[in-house]
Amino acid sequence: MTLPASLPWIEKLIAAQSISQTSNRPVLDLLAAEFEAHGLTPHYTYSEDGERANLFVTVPAADGGTDGGVVLSGHTDVVPVEGQAWTVTDPFTPLVKDGKLYGRGASDMKSFIGSAMWLLPQLREAELARPVHFAFSYDEEIGCVGAPAMVKDFKARGINPDFAVIGEPSMMQVISAHKGAHRGRVTFKGIAKHASLGPHGVNALAQAAEFITFFEQLAGHWRKNGPFDEGFVVPYSTGGVNFARGGIQYNIVGEHVVLEYDFRTVPQMTTDEVLALVEAKIADDLLPALKERAADAEALAGAAPGEFVDAVGITHELLAAVPALGTADGAEIIALANEWAGRPGSMEAQKVTYGTEAGQFALYGGVQAVVCGPGDIAQAHTPNEWIELAQIEACDRFMLKVLEWASQE
Repeated sequence: MTLPASLPWIEKLIAAQSISQTSNRPVLDLLAAEFEAHGLTPHYTYSEDGERANLFVTVPAADGGTDGGVVLSGHTDVVPVEGQAWTVTDPFTPLVKDGKLYGRGASDMKSFIGSAMWLLPQLREAELARPVHFAFSYDEEIGCVGAPAMVKDFKARGINPDFAVIGEPSMMQVISAHKGAHRGRVTFKGIAKHASLGPHGVNALAQAAEFITFFEQLAGHWRKNGPFDEGFVVPYSTGGVNFARGGIQYNIVGEHVVLEYDFRTVPQMTTDEVLALVEAKIADDLLPALKERAADAEALAGAAPGEFVDAVGITHELLAAVPALGTADGAEIIALANEWAGRPGSMEAQKVTYGTEAGQFALYGGVQAVVCGPGDIAQAHTPNEWIELAQIEACDRFMLKVLEWASQE
């Protein structure tokens, strides 16, 4: 059996553990050493604690130019393996068996990164007419946390790629649009009292319930009124409060509640317009009602003026905001990516409900972006994660087509 040419690189990347929210230095060290061996200097942007980093490298055109060209982008982190029943191999010991490669990240998405790194020596040997950029991020799996800083940084340094391919597993199909993915947290602070003195306390759970109802109504409005995009399986924006924690026990007025919500927006809707609705609900309705209830309890309990009113409150945090991708029908990158994937002349592209970093390249970098990578998203994050070797071979062929394009005047 002939193995994919990029397989050795992929195997090294799988063995280099880089679980989200832990250091991705093992992967970065491998990548940086290879770039430096080819005379290229990696550029880093770091997480707040300095433990994780994005890596960006440009292979310039033969004339030294770094403007334009294409970005090959992937995330270096993988999801945890704790609690999963890995029976074929250790998660970080890559194994080829029955036409498949097993290991954490085999599908999502170290095969794409390995294929890109396999291309690197060939790029350095070629007379490039256009630059090729490599962009590898951290902590994508917890909300595409790392990529925005990297994109904003290369823009600030005057690097303006024309196109970007984000190599999430898509079975090498071109994806031109995906929904935005967002996560927020709302914390409610009341006043605890024994339940027999309930009117002397302020029940934070009651206001939290109001927020849950509000969010259900908001999602219902989207479902009924849109905006709609029939290219998606679920053609409207969705959302809900999917996590709640609060109270101590049944006979104590609930003092503290934490809610976390999720919403997924079609490209026709912005993050800011949803956040404005959430903030208005809190500021104009929920918080005044909470303060009014606290003033009543304060008077009934004989507390000092302001003691309860000043103690209660609501805080709102946006924990993750992955912008939607909405590359226009007919965009040049759709034709290019299809050509590189072996479908010359095709403008076919799909829309998916999950989020990727592609929307960040488009929003913050002004880059025409698509998602196209080897493997099946259904295998991502699973125990015994695998990818078909044929998919890796298809990605290697894709990379060679990128090389051919970058070499053409």
